[in-house]
Amino acid sequence: MLDIMLEIIDNLSLLLSLFGVVLVIYGALLAMYKIVIIELGGKNQRFRRYENAKRIFIQKLIFALDFFVAADILRLVVRPSSLEELFVIGGIVTIRTILSYFLSREVHLHKE
Repeated sequence: MLDIMLEIIDNLSLLLSLFGVVLVIYGALLAMYKIVIIELGGKNQRFRRYENAKRIFIQKLIFALDFFVAADILRLVVRPSSLEELFVIGGIVTIRTILSYFLSREVHLHKE
Protein backbone atom coordinates (compact mmCIF):
# COMPACT_ATOMS: atom_id res chain seq x y z
CA MET A 1 0.00 0.00 0.00
CA LEU A 2 2.81 2.38 0.90
CA ASP A 3 4.58 1.59 -2.37
CA ILE A 4 1.45 2.50 -4.33
CA MET A 5 1.11 5.82 -2.50
CA LEU A 6 4.77 6.64 -3.09
CA GLU A 7 4.41 5.83 -6.77
CA ILE A 8 1.31 8.05 -7.02
CA ILE A 9 3.15 10.93 -5.33
CA ASP A 10 6.18 10.37 -7.59
CA ASN A 11 3.94 10.46 -10.68
CA LEU A 12 2.21 13.58 -9.36
CA SER A 13 5.58 15.30 -8.97
CA LEU A 14 6.42 14.36 -12.56
CA LEU A 15 3.07 15.76 -13.69
CA LEU A 16 3.74 19.03 -11.85
CA SER A 17 7.16 19.31 -13.52
CA LEU A 18 5.67 18.64 -16.94
CA PHE A 19 2.99 21.26 -16.35
CA GLY A 20 5.73 23.73 -15.42
CA VAL A 21 7.51 22.97 -18.70
CA VAL A 22 4.26 23.46 -20.62
CA LEU A 23 3.78 26.84 -18.91
CA VAL A 24 7.28 27.98 -19.87
CA ILE A 25 6.76 26.92 -23.49
CA TYR A 26 3.31 28.51 -23.61
CA GLY A 27 4.65 31.76 -22.13
CA ALA A 28 7.53 31.85 -24.60
CA LEU A 29 5.27 31.20 -27.58
CA LEU A 30 2.78 33.82 -26.40
CA ALA A 31 5.56 36.38 -25.91
CA MET A 32 7.01 35.62 -29.34
CA TYR A 33 3.59 36.02 -30.93
CA LYS A 34 3.07 39.37 -29.19
CA ILE A 35 6.52 40.57 -30.28
CA VAL A 36 5.79 39.65 -33.91
CA ILE A 37 2.48 41.54 -33.71
CA ILE A 38 4.28 44.56 -32.23
CA GLU A 39 6.91 44.47 -34.96
CA LEU A 40 4.32 44.21 -37.73
CA GLY A 41 2.07 46.84 -36.16
CA GLY A 42 2.41 50.55 -35.86
CA LYS A 43 5.06 52.35 -33.89
CA ASN A 44 2.71 54.01 -31.40
CA GLN A 45 3.19 52.89 -27.77
CA ARG A 46 5.70 50.29 -28.88
CA PHE A 47 7.71 50.35 -25.64
CA ARG A 48 4.57 49.93 -23.56
CA ARG A 49 3.44 46.99 -25.67
CA TYR A 50 6.88 45.34 -25.32
CA GLU A 51 6.72 45.80 -21.57
CA ASN A 52 3.28 44.19 -21.55
CA ALA A 53 4.58 41.17 -23.52
CA LYS A 54 7.53 40.90 -21.13
CA ARG A 55 5.24 41.09 -18.08
CA ILE A 56 3.01 38.32 -19.42
CA PHE A 57 6.04 36.09 -20.07
CA ILE A 58 7.47 36.73 -16.60
CA GLN A 59 4.11 35.88 -15.00
CA LYS A 60 4.11 32.51 -16.79
CA LEU A 61 7.70 31.88 -15.65
CA ILE A 62 6.81 32.65 -12.04
CA PHE A 63 3.84 30.30 -12.19
CA ALA A 64 6.02 27.57 -13.74
CA LEU A 65 8.66 28.03 -11.03
CA ASP A 66 5.97 27.45 -8.40
CA PHE A 67 5.12 24.13 -10.06
CA PHE A 68 8.80 23.15 -10.23
CA VAL A 69 9.27 23.90 -6.52
CA ALA A 70 6.16 21.88 -5.64
CA ALA A 71 7.44 18.97 -7.73
CA ASP A 72 10.85 19.12 -6.03
CA ILE A 73 9.27 19.07 -2.59
CA LEU A 74 7.10 16.08 -3.48
CA ARG A 75 10.12 14.28 -4.95
CA LEU A 76 12.01 14.95 -1.73
CA VAL A 77 9.20 13.45 0.33
CA VAL A 78 8.93 10.32 -1.82
CA ARG A 79 12.58 9.42 -2.31
CA PRO A 80 14.66 9.09 0.79
CA SER A 81 17.84 10.95 -0.02
CA SER A 82 21.33 11.23 1.28
CA LEU A 83 22.25 14.39 3.14
CA GLU A 84 24.20 15.62 0.11
CA GLU A 85 21.19 15.16 -2.20
CA LEU A 86 18.99 16.92 0.35
CA PHE A 87 21.31 19.94 0.24
CA VAL A 88 21.29 19.94 -3.56
CA ILE A 89 17.49 19.86 -3.72
CA GLY A 90 17.30 22.50 -0.99
CA GLY A 91 19.67 24.69 -2.98
CA ILE A 92 17.62 24.27 -6.14
CA VAL A 93 14.40 25.13 -4.31
CA THR A 94 16.10 28.16 -2.73
CA ILE A 95 17.38 29.42 -6.09
CA ARG A 96 13.96 28.95 -7.70
CA THR A 97 12.26 30.75 -4.82
CA ILE A 98 14.69 33.69 -5.01
CA LEU A 99 14.29 33.85 -8.78
CA SER A 100 10.51 33.83 -8.39
CA TYR A 101 10.74 36.67 -5.85
CA PHE A 102 12.84 38.89 -8.11
CA LEU A 103 10.69 38.14 -11.15
CA SER A 104 7.62 39.09 -9.11
CA ARG A 105 9.27 42.39 -8.23
CA GLU A 106 9.97 42.96 -11.92
CA VAL A 107 6.30 42.39 -12.78
CA HIS A 108 5.13 44.78 -10.07
CA LEU A 109 7.53 47.47 -11.30
CA HIS A 110 6.05 47.25 -14.78
CA LYS A 111 2.48 47.52 -13.54
CA GLU A 112 3.11 50.98 -12.17
